[in-house]
Amino acid sequence: MANYLNIREAAEYLRISPHTLYKLVERSEVPAAKVGGSWRLSPAALDEFLDGKKSSPARSPELLIVEADETVRRELASIAMSRGARPQLASGTEDALLLLSAGWAPDLILYGMPDDVQVAFDFMSQVRAVAGDTRVAAVVSPERASDLKDLMVHGWLIVLPAPVERPEMVNLIANL
Repeated sequence: MANYLNIREAAEYLRISPHTLYKLVERSEVPAAKVGGSWRLSPAALDEFLDGKKSSPARSPELLIVEADETVRRELASIAMSRGARPQLASGTEDALLLLSAGWAPDLILYGMPDDVQVAFDFMSQVRAVAGDTRVAAVVSPERASDLKDLMVHGWLIVLPAPVERPEMVNLIANL
């Protein structure tokens, strides 16, 4: 039978603070299982985690946030940075296309949809022309999501309900 470690023991094993380990476990960066309200960690899984960290450091995902509302733009950037992503901010499609035309290819474009769906289609067509297969997550109200079904069929558009919530954004970034 394998011996499992509690948070304190695992933190000692990793030579980090229990607080840091709690954060890693909560973000699912370290393999753990919750048993009866307490976390349990396998020393073998911790060794695999460490070996993976040593051999291939994770690259921070790059994100382009295209949103007209400065408050929303800053909040999305804050969420992205809290999850280790590197966001670039664009107040509109022109700024975004300038960044993309310069050869920068982010892992994801988070696009706050304007009221005019045709403007969104035009922007996404231009993104396709300069950024290839870069995924686009459109933040759009649920009642307008059906307007985007043609784009979703092609598999390069993810629709997030507006206003975007922190857990949705965290999950999106975690899957990059």
